[in-house]
Amino acid sequence: MQRRTRQQLRISLLIVAIAAGLGAVFGLAIAGAGDGDGETRAYARAALRGVWTGGLIAGLLTAWEYIYVNRPAGLWVRRLTFLGNVGVRSLIYLAAIMLSIWSGATVFSIEGADPFGWNAQTVIQVGFSVLFSIGVNFAMAINGLLGQAVFLNFLTGRYHRPVVENRVLLFADLVGSTAIAERIGDLGFHGFLNDVYRDLSAPVIELGGVIHKYVGDEMIVSWPDTAAGRSRALQCGIEFHALLAAAEARYKNTHGAAPALRIGIHAGPVVIGEMGDVRQEIVFLGDAMNTASRLVDMCRTLGRPLLVSEALRDAEPSEDGPALEPMGETGVRGKTRPVAVYAPAP
Repeated sequence: MQRRTRQQLRISLLIVAIAAGLGAVFGLAIAGAGDGDGETRAYARAALRGVWTGGLIAGLLTAWEYIYVNRPAGLWVRRLTFLGNVGVRSLIYLAAIMLSIWSGATVFSIEGADPFGWNAQTVIQVGFSVLFSIGVNFAMAINGLLGQAVFLNFLTGRYHRPVVENRVLLFADLVGSTAIAERIGDLGFHGFLNDVYRDLSAPVIELGGVIHKYVGDEMIVSWPDTAAGRSRALQCGIEFHALLAAAEARYKNTHGAAPALRIGIHAGPVVIGEMGDVRQEIVFLGDAMNTASRLVDMCRTLGRPLLVSEALRDAEPSEDGPALEPMGETGVRGKTRPVAVYAPAP
């Protein structure tokens, strides 16, 4: 089972457990608001109905997101406009919620309770479901616009005051972007670059990275600076090249050009904080960012598609992955000390 699948399964089970617990509390509250007929038995069945309904809602919706929307079949959903995305997802959420409410009322019927149908209890549940589905999907759409976890970081104020964090940084720059744009046109290049970013997102998510931002034709990805983070960053860079090489024919048929990357990976302390007033974003600053960017420039000089700094020299992409070979020390513009550079063995 792939790491991404295991992670999604753990998250799904956690969400189902939380939803089932909240459903039990909701069921007990509904039973307590009734006339008390049946007492213990009614409360027990109400709790079971809540567990069933909440767990089924969470199971259906996590399956929709992970098995469909985030897979190739759900590409049409991801390509919708902001409001279209919120609208489609909200309708799916509402349908799943209503199906789960009907199922709970059918499987765990309670004597004296209102049946599923047009009544006060159902109206309350439907109203809550509509508000819940729209709110969750609006937050998910905002998170998609801002980037992974950025929306949550803004809400919690994690970087309202700048902090220093040790991060592994991967800079991936598209080779020959100016020539490609001139050949296929600006609109065609936008579609080409969008497909590249979409393809590269898969290994980033699989390997636990976070896409910090896109800067023109450059993608910046980061991981916490741990042994695992360094190995995953190196593995991600290698997988980027393998993925685009495997998709070369598809890109040529679709866009008339095949993408290639220059990649630099470095690790070190980064200042992270909110920046701006009228328009805010979370920015990364520091020498580590500059060094990672310079490694991309060195790829052209040294003729290698992927270079890492000395901070990554002990990282291994996998048991059967290529070893890192030294490329010597190179002066980096803006730094007084040279940087030891390494590259995966060809």
